[in-house]
Amino acid sequence: MNRSWADLVQPAAQLNALYTSVPPLVSVTVRSIRLDRFGPSLTLRIDLPVFPQKPPQEWSAAGLDRLQCQLRFTAVEHLDLTGWNPPATADVGLEECGARRIRVTAHSRSFGLTFEAADTVLIGHLSAFTAGEGETDAGPHQFVAKLDAHRFDRIPGSEERTFYERI
Repeated sequence: MNRSWADLVQPAAQLNALYTSVPPLVSVTVRSIRLDRFGPSLTLRIDLPVFPQKPPQEWSAAGLDRLQCQLRFTAVEHLDLTGWNPPATADVGLEECGARRIRVTAHSRSFGLTFEAADTVLIGHLSAFTAGEGETDAGPHQFVAKLDAHRFDRIPGSEERTFYERI
């Protein structure tokens, strides 16, 4: 694929406001994989490999060092998942595989994920945090979206359907 993964993201303004150069999806921490049978869609919750070059002042003042987001893929087909044991560090690849379709791969030593999806990727629930002991994301988060910031001060449990089912 000639385009960057960031070229497929909607709304792109969220990433562009934080990065002068959006990093490739190499050595990302994959925190969760959520399948939605009503989509069919798949959402990855990941930590990007590079902290933003243009973080909000409050992130810098708080010493935050990680950016987490959710990427939602729609019209998912041909899903193959093996060896999932979160969190996992993986390289995520996107390549064109047909008219307005992409093939997504995420592979590490411990797991493999491959599927096809529509070529528009939704991004949401961006937050910054400081990685805890063992690289955990259980501590406080500062969210970009005002609604997320109002509702959450850390990543909610998987029972919080509005956080995991909507971008």
